[in-house]
Amino acid sequence: MTSISISKEGEVFPGFLYGENNPNKFGVVVIQEIWGVTDPIKYRAKELSDSLQCKSLVPDLYRGKVARKIDEATHFRQHLDWKGVIQDVQAATDALRNQYGCSKVGVVGFCMGGALALAASVLCSGLNAAVCFYGVPSEDLCDLTKIKIPVQCHFGDKDHAKGFSDPETARNLKEKLEKHNIVHEFYTYPNAGHAFMNPPEEWDPEMREMLKDRLADQYDEGSRKVALDRMLAFFKKYLS
Repeated sequence: MTSISISKEGEVFPGFLYGENNPNKFGVVVIQEIWGVTDPIKYRAKELSDSLQCKSLVPDLYRGKVARKIDEATHFRQHLDWKGVIQDVQAATDALRNQYGCSKVGVVGFCMGGALALAASVLCSGLNAAVCFYGVPSEDLCDLTKIKIPVQCHFGDKDHAKGFSDPETARNLKEKLEKHNIVHEFYTYPNAGHAFMNPPEEWDPEMREMLKDRLADQYDEGSRKVALDRMLAFFKKYLS
């Protein structure tokens, strides 16, 4: 992993680049959860770059801040400049193309990042494919009927995030994608809850203890493995 600086309209903000020397000439922007750039997000980026032998880039949307409590994470999300962080995603996309030689770029996000990945599929240029894990953006941010690239979506049937990633919200998204003939793959997982892509052991001991009840309810190893394989196949199809 290499810590880098990403430029955006006169501002420079941090990012984490994985697989800089990997041979494949495509890259993926990996967007954080509500907590910030945590160890699990870094693991997802490394897992992706190692598996696809490509580059992956995590833009630090919170500029170094990482929440340690749910109230703090909620505060960060409530005060987030969503349109501003879409510009961060655009800047990360541009960096992969212009600085790191990627001829195609995908985006994947988790939780808050999943919503941003879908929004990026509408609002950002230079992307070739998007993968969303358990997050749907508000209609105020973007019109999802205007998605212009192939998208893949993953939701857990035990997700309780009402209006954001619960089964009803997931169904509504699926219907919208189908109605407007958007190229998509859509998957649900009966045994999984929210954030089911994060193995508990990836969290540091303090966070693991704080999140233990959530992790017990949300995580499902079988769902994670299937979803990972689907994501990798999707990116191979549209980026390689």
